[in-house]
Amino acid sequence: MASTSHNARMSPATPDSPHSRHDPHHHHHASPALSSLGVPADNAPSSESLHQLLAVAHSKYAAHPHSTSRDDLCLVLARLDGWTAQMVEAGLVQPVVRTPTASSGVSSPRSQTARPHYDPTVAAATSKVLEAWLLAGCIAYTLGDMNRAVKLNMRILRVDSGYVEAMSNLAAAYRLQHRDAEAEAWWSRAVNLRPTYWDAADHLFSLLCSQRRYSEAASVLAFVEQHASPSGLPDDLSRYLAIIHAKGTLLYAMDDHFGAADAFARVLTVAATGHSAARDTQVVSLQLLIHRVRSALEARYGPRLLLAPSDACGCLADVFGGDLPSLREVPDSQNRHVILQTTANTLLTLAKIVQDGIAAGHAGGGPGGSGSGNNNSAQQPPTNSDNKTASADTLLKIIGHSPSAYDVLPMYYLSLALHPSPSTANNIGILLASLAPAFPVPHEHALALEYYRYGLSLDSRHPHLYTNLGSLLKDQGRLADAVTMYEHAVACDSNFDIALANLANAVKDQGRIGDAIKYYRRAVTANPQFDEAVCGLANALNSVCDWTGRGSAGVELSGVDAQGNVCLNYSAGWISRILEIVDTQLRSGLQWGLGTVAAEYSSIVNNIVLACGYSGPEDSQMAPWLSELRRIRESGTDEGAKVVELLEAAAKVARWRYYRDLYVSLPGGVKGKYHRPLLPNSLALPAAPTVLPFHTFTIPFNAVQCREICRRTALRVSISAHRYSWLSEEVYPPPPPPSPELRVGYVSSDFNNHPLSHLMQSVFGFHRETDGSRSPVYGICYATSPADSSAYRRKIEAEAHEFVDVSGWSTQAVVDRIVKDRIHVLVNLNGFTRGARNEIFACRPAPLSIAFMGFAGTMGAEWMDYLLADRVTVPGSAVRKQSQGSGQRILKHHNCANQADWAYFEDVVFCKHSFFCCDHRQSAPDAMDHNDDGAPQKADSEEPGEVEARWQAELTRRASMRAEIFPHLPESTLILANFNQLYKIDPAIFLAWLRILVLVPNSVLWLLKFPELGTTNLRAFAMHWAGPEVANRIVFTNVAGKDVHLLRSRVPDLFLDTPECNAHTTATDVIWTGTPVLTYPRHEHKMCSRIAASVVMSSCGGAMRSDDKNISQRLIVHSEAEYEQRAAELCMSGVNGELLEMRKAIFQGRESAEIFNTRRWTRDVERAYWMMWNRWVKDGGKVTIGENYDWNLYL
Repeated sequence: MASTSHNARMSPATPDSPHSRHDPHHHHHASPALSSLGVPADNAPSSESLHQLLAVAHSKYAAHPHSTSRDDLCLVLARLDGWTAQMVEAGLVQPVVRTPTASSGVSSPRSQTARPHYDPTVAAATSKVLEAWLLAGCIAYTLGDMNRAVKLNMRILRVDSGYVEAMSNLAAAYRLQHRDAEAEAWWSRAVNLRPTYWDAADHLFSLLCSQRRYSEAASVLAFVEQHASPSGLPDDLSRYLAIIHAKGTLLYAMDDHFGAADAFARVLTVAATGHSAARDTQVVSLQLLIHRVRSALEARYGPRLLLAPSDACGCLADVFGGDLPSLREVPDSQNRHVILQTTANTLLTLAKIVQDGIAAGHAGGGPGGSGSGNNNSAQQPPTNSDNKTASADTLLKIIGHSPSAYDVLPMYYLSLALHPSPSTANNIGILLASLAPAFPVPHEHALALEYYRYGLSLDSRHPHLYTNLGSLLKDQGRLADAVTMYEHAVACDSNFDIALANLANAVKDQGRIGDAIKYYRRAVTANPQFDEAVCGLANALNSVCDWTGRGSAGVELSGVDAQGNVCLNYSAGWISRILEIVDTQLRSGLQWGLGTVAAEYSSIVNNIVLACGYSGPEDSQMAPWLSELRRIRESGTDEGAKVVELLEAAAKVARWRYYRDLYVSLPGGVKGKYHRPLLPNSLALPAAPTVLPFHTFTIPFNAVQCREICRRTALRVSISAHRYSWLSEEVYPPPPPPSPELRVGYVSSDFNNHPLSHLMQSVFGFHRETDGSRSPVYGICYATSPADSSAYRRKIEAEAHEFVDVSGWSTQAVVDRIVKDRIHVLVNLNGFTRGARNEIFACRPAPLSIAFMGFAGTMGAEWMDYLLADRVTVPGSAVRKQSQGSGQRILKHHNCANQADWAYFEDVVFCKHSFFCCDHRQSAPDAMDHNDDGAPQKADSEEPGEVEARWQAELTRRASMRAEIFPHLPESTLILANFNQLYKIDPAIFLAWLRILVLVPNSVLWLLKFPELGTTNLRAFAMHWAGPEVANRIVFTNVAGKDVHLLRSRVPDLFLDTPECNAHTTATDVIWTGTPVLTYPRHEHKMCSRIAASVVMSSCGGAMRSDDKNISQRLIVHSEAEYEQRAAELCMSGVNGELLEMRKAIFQGRESAEIFNTRRWTRDVERAYWMMWNRWVKDGGKVTIGENYDWNLYL
């Protein structure tokens, strides 16, 4: 029987006027209007005439209900009411009796049982009347007359209690009357009676989801699936697959990943095979399907599976030889389209489950998480933050092995072939982009660009595609193009938080800090819980000293409230929010890799055995390793990171064994293989901390926070490096013993016009001075950035033993070159700064590595052996101290006696003087004087009698430059200065400067417009906090070029340092000119807050005032209160008092000051290299540590 059912999403019409109740005794004559509609004029309705009326009514309503006028619908409804009433009155309607079927326990299709006086004519008339009432109820629904719709459907059910179409329509009317309980009851009854009545199942599912009753909704779909096809496949395949797909999507949203995969497996099995698999084998069928797809594509395109969009769209033929098997018996084009789309969406979501599980560290392969996927659920159920992605066990069940990106790609490709979708193209782009580093541009990234552009050809307003395309372009150095893509994304969706934050990051890199702040604010407004945007905004505001609402945190004694007022002690604000975000992320990071030891114990043990060359797990030498594994498993925290560090320690042993066998124990030969330990496949890329290591310099983090941010960042580098397909199965062959020179490689992106080159430019040439000595050092520079044609680059290129421009090289090429160059010690001059290539170090191309100068903090990595420092920058409290009973520990940075205080993972090489290198004695513009004939005269060649004349000449030059910069400033006015970038200034130190200005009325504060936007904010805070008199004594000037900056650094009377992050290069510049630097090393665990003190100690540590007081003791203070007091004391005697006396001592002593003795510094670091090497040759194979053993080195 043909029937019409309601669509619960239809907007009901509102009746223009109430309809009259029909008198069943009154015979209606066909009006002209009815006649024009083709309604028969029979005044004696019969089954045949009613059949004719239903045909007309269906043509007017069922096909196009909203295109029929209300008047016409009312006329049809009136005739249906009238004729059916006459037939009831004539006894042509009788109750229908149903019997349940034995097989299913549900009602059989509507039928009448044989009973006394059964009349086939009455049965036929009853069927037509019920159909007429059903249609009349639909028309009443469309007209908005819900009471009439309810009455008509109830009339049906009184005659036939099993009429499921009437039940569903009755429920739809109740739903619009907000009678949800009654609607649910009738839809449930309809589904129970006929599970394949899809409309009732759809509406019941929608109702339960709207009430957040997700488990019950899933049960409804499971019931339908169970009864839909007891044998074979249902006739309506498209609706059947859609129901199962909806179930899978709901389970996925509920974090039941295996349940979702099980449902998706059924969809794919039916679609791909044309028949239904048994329930206990459908996941196996899914695994076979995935294997079939992957094998077919590998056979044609190779194991890397790098298909262009055109190839992916045509891969259906590669896999199935043509159409989906399930479609071969489906002629209807509409149903074919639905089946294709449902199957494609199923593949898309299943691939997303696996991809996100891999990205969360639950499987191997290392791709990033997917982006915008397809989700058809109108209501998104809440997710459990501890179970957002599929576990390793679930992924294993779904795929049949620990999956990788190369299991996910075929699913995406087939999805795209079935139904071209911008979301699928987007996810393929993300996956391809994650398979290789961004520079130089690999084939994977070129293909990712193609997929993003292909996706945009399908939907030119897809914000995710624009955003991900922008990110890939930015990674490739195409910043302007990236900004354009991000702008397109924001134009498509003005509240897209990710696009807004990415756009803010990009324009900030362009120097447009004001625009960056605007976009960060919009991102935070769109999503206040978006950590990346919150932290980005905080860093941007901090960089321009916009402290309103900053609050305070950590050890800070004062902060700034939302009105810009100073507040004492702790106050909530965005700085405390940053600390909360970091704490949350670090706690979450401790769960990364949980369960790895239990799941992959045998593999881990075997890797250690092979790397260390032991006879087996029972070898007595395995005892400390097994004990470490037991402690890792029992700790229940930080498991993944500890496993990585343990296996990296085993790799060190393998490299040392290789060296000993090759050059010591078995000269000229090797003993077996030197296995590179493989990381467990269950470990993928861990989440990156939102706060970058460099940002720890200016945020008041404690020691644990600082080192863990660096450690988590280093872990990502480790995982990425270990996943390189080209990485050899064995550790790299070690270099031969020095013969005679120790070969040292310097890796940096800063061999250009950069502070690093300003400071170290002569060091590489000074290495040549050791040629022919007993301990020569041969230096090779590996430049990871292109030449900028600066004098600094040309000097280093000319003077280094070798200079190799590797800026366009892949990581593999650089690593291979370092191995080929037989490097003994590899130096990291970047650390965690812009342009770093830390993955080179993680690949371990050299036996030893050390970091210094580029990054003032720990690298937090097992692949970084040493850190160069001194006892001022790294005090004893910041160095690891072993706990009692830790003599058999391999992971020496766990369970330390000072676990809350130590800051450096590396062993420390302690310099006797400052670890900081400075080249001013060779390269400063005033490093040489000139004789009358213009010939250069070295300053240190002066006779003792000329010292005073030189000092007087310096005073003349200083006075002249002071008058040039400050022409209207009285000579008696003291000039206090700070030349740091403004991001180093925090509210506490700025308040201290304002108080110093109050204490020293005849003084000004000289700052730089660095950046210029910050000057407006600082002036405003100064005015608000100290009033116009003090605020007007703050003077800002533009940033100068290096030589001018260095020369004008002689002008201030006193340089006021920033305690949270000191002046580093700037401190050496200022000290060189003789200007005293007042510094406060605020933190013992932060090298960045102690470097200026190290510079002061090495520049004037032995310099004495006339009263025999040590100058460095006057310039290094230990609290903010002492800082203010000391500044006021130093200024008390005016421009010609103590400050001038200090200046003279510092200036005259600079030729002998250790900080400027670059040759001595070079000899010291060369000695450090040799000490590192000799220790490695002797003890590099040691895996355990004695409780009292000191692994640090001292020069």
